[in-house]
Amino acid sequence: MNRIETLKKNLNKIKRVENTEQRLTILDRPGVEAEPLPIRKAMALDLYLSQVPIHIYPEELIVGMPFRERPDPQDPSTRLLPPSSASGQLYIDAGNKLIEGGFTDETYHPVLESLESYGGSTRYALFPHYATEMERARARRFGLDESCHPGHQQAGNHRVIQYGWRGLQEKAVKQLEYIDHSSPQAKQQEAFLRSVILSLEAAKKLALRYSKHAENQAEKEEDSRRKMELLRISEVCRFITERAPMSWWEALQLHWFSHMINHTQGAHQAGRFDQYMWAPLRKELEMGTIHEEEAQELLECLWIKYSSYTNYTSDNLQNIILGGVTPDGEDATNKLSYMCLTATDNLDIIDPKWNIRVHRNSPDEFLQRAAELIKKNKSMPGIYNDEIIIEALVKAGVPLRNARDYTNDGCSEILVQGRTNPWAFEGKIKLLKCLEKATWKLTEYESYEELLDEVKQEISVAVAMAVSSINILQRAAPKISPNPWLSASVESCVETHLDLTMGGATYNNATINVSGVADTADSLAAVKKLIYEEKKIKAEELKQALDSNYVGYEPLRQRLLNRAPKFGNDDDYVDNIAKKLVGYIAAEVTKHRNPMGGKYNLGLFSYGEYISHGMVTRATPDGRRDGDSLSPNFSPSPGRDRKGPYSVMKSTTKVDQSLMSNGNALDIALHPTALMGPEGTDKLVSMLKAFNRLGGIQVQFNILDRETLIAAQETPEKYENLTVRLWGLPAYFTKLPKEFQDHLIKRTEHVF
Repeated sequence: MNRIETLKKNLNKIKRVENTEQRLTILDRPGVEAEPLPIRKAMALDLYLSQVPIHIYPEELIVGMPFRERPDPQDPSTRLLPPSSASGQLYIDAGNKLIEGGFTDETYHPVLESLESYGGSTRYALFPHYATEMERARARRFGLDESCHPGHQQAGNHRVIQYGWRGLQEKAVKQLEYIDHSSPQAKQQEAFLRSVILSLEAAKKLALRYSKHAENQAEKEEDSRRKMELLRISEVCRFITERAPMSWWEALQLHWFSHMINHTQGAHQAGRFDQYMWAPLRKELEMGTIHEEEAQELLECLWIKYSSYTNYTSDNLQNIILGGVTPDGEDATNKLSYMCLTATDNLDIIDPKWNIRVHRNSPDEFLQRAAELIKKNKSMPGIYNDEIIIEALVKAGVPLRNARDYTNDGCSEILVQGRTNPWAFEGKIKLLKCLEKATWKLTEYESYEELLDEVKQEISVAVAMAVSSINILQRAAPKISPNPWLSASVESCVETHLDLTMGGATYNNATINVSGVADTADSLAAVKKLIYEEKKIKAEELKQALDSNYVGYEPLRQRLLNRAPKFGNDDDYVDNIAKKLVGYIAAEVTKHRNPMGGKYNLGLFSYGEYISHGMVTRATPDGRRDGDSLSPNFSPSPGRDRKGPYSVMKSTTKVDQSLMSNGNALDIALHPTALMGPEGTDKLVSMLKAFNRLGGIQVQFNILDRETLIAAQETPEKYENLTVRLWGLPAYFTKLPKEFQDHLIKRTEHVF
């Protein structure tokens, strides 16, 4: 058994144990409470990284054990993990909380009222207490605590590799010289820079602990090969505390330690991995100091480390994105892009979650390799369209070079790599709820236009309420959870002497994400066609049917389902309704600003809320019953797209995608028989190219066989590795709540 096989085998040696970890505190030290909050946050990180247990598993080359993990004292190759959590369950819980709290009629997702400890997570680290009781009490008024952070954040990964921790630290030290001490902000700026320096010093301590641990293990190791490896690991861990990485191994190890710490601060994404990691690899390959086989083995060691987080939850936001164009507009695909695909293929794992960027000149070989991997149905990626995304970002005010350097976030959102503070206290608009509320007065409208005007009014109110809620949170968050660790690498924070949470990033955007576009367009199309144009249904009758949840009105419901146009079938009648709706929403969203001066950007996502938003939405004119799930993301409602995948793409791209600078996601289910053999690969590549030319932002596939999914529900133990694509991640089907399994089963399986 080779090294990678051993590591993969040991990855699955897991025992679940109840957590006995004690939460640390820095507040028991004399004088600490008088320190500024950012300093205390950095001190807490230092304490945590100085005391968290460390361990090197057998055969590891890239070292660093996730912080909530422990080795089994009886078997050092077995991992002790906290109890597991099911991907998607939090959305169901959130829906129930809205119902229990009496928030079923809001057209926006009422963050402040419905959630506790919003953004808070102890899944990856039980971070020490650093805020005073008074600070924590104030934060609780806003649903925040010390562990709150934007889980959809991204560190400046490229700057970490370019400068190393030491280089970033030197930048912060240098900026101390430029503080104007006559300025009222001087003390705040100095505290911020000191907190950055302390945070980077804390990371060095973790690496040096591993360096010493590897050295100690080497002294006891009898196998000469493994002894030399442990000594090399010790050197690598020490070198990355002293300089920017000089080798491929050093770059990978620096990235992994940084990634582990990022997890504690809400930044899980690796971004354009094949771009910022290519320079150290290319240098070594050109110098001949490493062979490609060795480089591939080290990369796969890192992939296995990523997968250690899969057992915490598959919804861990560990996205990488490959390919695309460079800031100069040239094709960015390189040898490392292919090595990443090979690693994923070899290991048959779902982390890191790979995605690709496609542009007009993407190499056919790259698209073929990606298509072959998608066909295997292992870890389905998101496919992003460079031309339209770059256009959308430029329209939103991002300079062209930076727009070309975009990446995806934890799911499908769009960021500018290492320069963005998306602050994912996102506003969430329940578009179908806006329509539902408008239908409460259905019998009062004399025309379709009056109904549409009422829907627009509900949209305007929902956006304003969501913006208000987010802005309150954005003002409150820096007072409880500043982020000096991420600020150290995100561009402009150190240069402007301003923490990430206070607007230090180059781009400080906020977002409004909208669910239920297809369901709303279908509902409006049904009312417009069957009531106001063809007059086959009376408004009074439909209102009664809606009020009774279609009980006793099944023939009417079937007419709405089968006799009205449906989004996703290349039908201008309903597609133009969706186009106008999204245009109006975009105008409403983009006129707002956040407390950091950033713009509000539109995204068409539902995440897992196509279940929870459906839970609080009553019967609607598209034939949907009370509580039924909604359409996922910017996709047709399940089962209503009946004319093939190209018709789905044509429907969605009639909507101006450049209005969505926060992105969207189109979900398409393909039956496995549609992709059989080399011809199937060619068909999938053609579909990717067609999506690019039509102007869609992002598409993600599920290669689904309904019979297999049903069998997996009935006998889950036989289908433990069955993988599906959810709102922005691949996940194991049998580990999903039944509501999400049923939704996937309902989706149309397309063939060509």
